Amino acid sequence: MLRDLFINLTILVTFHYLLMLVFKENFLKKEDTLLRQVCKGMISGLLGVLLMFFSIKAGPAIIDLRHIPLILTAFYGGIAQTFIAACVVIIGRLLIEVNVASFINIFSMTFIATASFLIAERHINHVVKMLLSITISNVIATILFITVVHETTFELHVAYWIFSYIAGLFNFYVIEHQTKAYQLLNLYKSQAHYDFLTGLLNKRKFDEVLSDAFALKLKQPLHQMSLIYLDIDYFKSINDQYGHHEGDIVLKEIGTRLIKNTRSSDYIGRIGGEEFAVLLPNCSVEKTWQIAERLRRKIADQPIYLQNGTSIHITASLGCAYDTGASENIKQLPIIADQELYKAKQSGRNQVSFSKRKRDHFR
Repeated sequence: MLRDLFINLTILVTFHYLLMLVFKENFLKKEDTLLRQVCKGMISGLLGVLLMFFSIKAGPAIIDLRHIPLILTAFYGGIAQTFIAACVVIIGRLLIEVNVASFINIFSMTFIATASFLIAERHINHVVKMLLSITISNVIATILFITVVHETTFELHVAYWIFSYIAGLFNFYVIEHQTKAYQLLNLYKSQAHYDFLTGLLNKRKFDEVLSDAFALKLKQPLHQMSLIYLDIDYFKSINDQYGHHEGDIVLKEIGTRLIKNTRSSDYIGRIGGEEFAVLLPNCSVEKTWQIAERLRRKIADQPIYLQNGTSIHITASLGCAYDTGASENIKQLPIIADQELYKAKQSGRNQVSFSKRKRDHFR
């Protein structure tokens, strides 16, 4: 019996681990696409059918753990996946043999699927929900053993309950552990790529995007590209006067305005304390100028409301560098944009300074 239990546990854990590898974070999405819901429901149902073929021999009777995939699907997959899984288990049982027991299986699987889903929707502790679902399933199985199979052996029922709890709780633990691992991985990825305050790309990720864009540019010389560096004017005085917490509100608001007033294909990053960068691929010189001017106006013309209720007006200086698509010195773009930003600040701030390439373009 212990050998059979180990085989069943191995099958359950392997299937759920592979499911999580395939679907990743989508494995736990109840509101998923119809195709994914059907796939996950069918796979869970097939797992239940497979467990029937690896039944555990307990004296004169045999027991299986087909209900465990149903419970776990109800817990993580939602109503659609649960009943798809139940239907697959029912069909699998009918294909094995059509008799009174197989029709009783239809009732038991439907009842277990419904009860497990209703319990899963309750706002109680996850472990308690799993224990309730397994207990209800065990009670149904025990009633069927006694009334249909006429199996009243105490040891058999105890073995079934123990195996059922071990299989259900062990797989629940494995899935929860993998779930937390994926959540931590996604969190670390986000922290590695995005600025914690504004949600924009951080300097490391923006430099990576810039490097990839340069590599693409070398392969496609006619590919136009522009780079904007933006610096908030007199930001230090905002921190000194209102405090760093209010300064953070300003930074977040600037990040929001940059997102709203650029194209979805553009890349925006926070590359310094109050310095931002915008990479504009496939952007003409005229469009670059329009975007830069729009950003400057949206920052200067609209006040920012601080947490203490104060509204302040701020400005920003912008330096733009444009590559026509014919230059081999594409990696000079950040240097040029930084030089233009310096010119904008030296010339009085709250203005856009464009590279010589733009001025030459309009001659």
